Amino acid sequence: MSTPNIKSLSNLNLSQRCILDRWIFKPTYGIFYFKLILTLFLILITVPTATAQLAKPDLSFETYGIVSSSGNTPFWLQSNRHGMFSTEGTQFLARFQAHGAEQFGGRDGNRFTLRYGADFISRPGEQSTASFNQGYLRLDGWGLFLQAGRFHNTSPIHDEELGMGSLGVSGNATPIPQIRAGLTDWTSLPFTRDFIQIKGHMAHGWLGSERYVSDVLYHEKVGHARFGGDFPLNLYGGIAQYVLWGGTEPNGTQRPNTFTDFLRVAIAISGGEGAPGEDRVYVIGNQLGAWDFGFFLELDAFNMKVYRQFPLETKDNLKFKSPQDALTGITIEPASKLNLPVRKLTYEFLYTKYQDGPRRPNTGGDLTRDLFRGNENYYNHGSYRTGWVYNNFTIGNPLFIPSSDPNIGVFNNRIVGHHLGVSFSLPGDISLSTKGTFSRNYGKRWDNRIPEDTEKAPLFDPSIDQWSLFTGIEIPIAFQQQNFNLTAEAGYDKGKLAGDQFGMLIGLRWSL
Repeated sequence: MSTPNIKSLSNLNLSQRCILDRWIFKPTYGIFYFKLILTLFLILITVPTATAQLAKPDLSFETYGIVSSSGNTPFWLQSNRHGMFSTEGTQFLARFQAHGAEQFGGRDGNRFTLRYGADFISRPGEQSTASFNQGYLRLDGWGLFLQAGRFHNTSPIHDEELGMGSLGVSGNATPIPQIRAGLTDWTSLPFTRDFIQIKGHMAHGWLGSERYVSDVLYHEKVGHARFGGDFPLNLYGGIAQYVLWGGTEPNGTQRPNTFTDFLRVAIAISGGEGAPGEDRVYVIGNQLGAWDFGFFLELDAFNMKVYRQFPLETKDNLKFKSPQDALTGITIEPASKLNLPVRKLTYEFLYTKYQDGPRRPNTGGDLTRDLFRGNENYYNHGSYRTGWVYNNFTIGNPLFIPSSDPNIGVFNNRIVGHHLGVSFSLPGDISLSTKGTFSRNYGKRWDNRIPEDTEKAPLFDPSIDQWSLFTGIEIPIAFQQQNFNLTAEAGYDKGKLAGDQFGMLIGLRWSL
């Protein structure tokens, strides 16, 4: 297959490209855009009081405290929480949220919806923060949306409430500031009578400076197709592309970050003449992603969702060269008319140990990618050494544990894990959930940073077993005509990977 000609992909003149390079692709402007979104949000939440043109936003104030038997926070008390809680064990957190929406223009079927929100957290301690976990504006209309800022970005397919977390982007890390556009929901293709529907989006973001390569840019592109229409059984398939690119290396070298480089990133081809050697002969940036396949089944008694997600780290993964490596899950939701206490049940199995087979010299292969085969090294990259990590949390599945050293990246990516989660609805609108994970962890194989010994054992030899358990309850409380929710959670870890600890979380949310 011939390589696309980048020059033919854009009719922009030189001055137009310079504007894009300066205002969109320079990392420092990511901070500017985020501050702009927050400023516009503050203006919006003052408008209802001043002019009564917008509905009052939903406001809430929350406080949480965690106590732990060790210096570490139990795994499921910190994971898949959008990076809000630290890993340091005992801690306190205060949170203020404001979210709102307003429709305007046109008639009911053609109206626009403006959504806005902010989520501010304050957490003292060694890993202290006072920051916006969210701050966004979103415009919906004509079946499309445009969103900018920092917002929760979870998988539309996988069960983020009870599951481990997607292999692509989960709810584990702090949201990445970005600009995103796409389809608001599943959209029917013309002339298919709703039998074929599609859903997708594309985003450009900024990862900041606390990395081995600083001021890295972010590209995300996700698309799914669904087949079945009104039939009880709907099949689906899709692919996600994520790219870390651009940025500044520790020696001050600037990696390519122009608009032309963005086009190369978007279609996953090699870099131009100014790109580093590995980017010129392989693909530009740290390209990763996932294949998604599964089905939805809707019956009178229950709804069921089955999914299988394959990680993409190299071109070989596009050809399913490591089909054993996948996240497989099933979610069952009983119909509400059955009045069962069980609201939802999720089981998942994670296997990522194969990684192109046994480690061996890469004879006759692409030595710029790796000196060895059997080293797909999920979530890691030779140049972008921090890996698939943002603000010290893995962006994808949290069982892939990152090192505190940004030069090491993710040190556990060969995993065999079982996970079960169940949620219950109890009388009095009380919600109860519990989940447990058993994982056998093999660390990672040595990469090009230690290339001399082809027989080098994995980082964990022998493997390390880990148990992580969780249970939580949320109780609504009405007091003095005010709405409160009391949260109590417990987490327990047993093993040498996450450590041995027991911890509890107590929280109170006041909804205004």
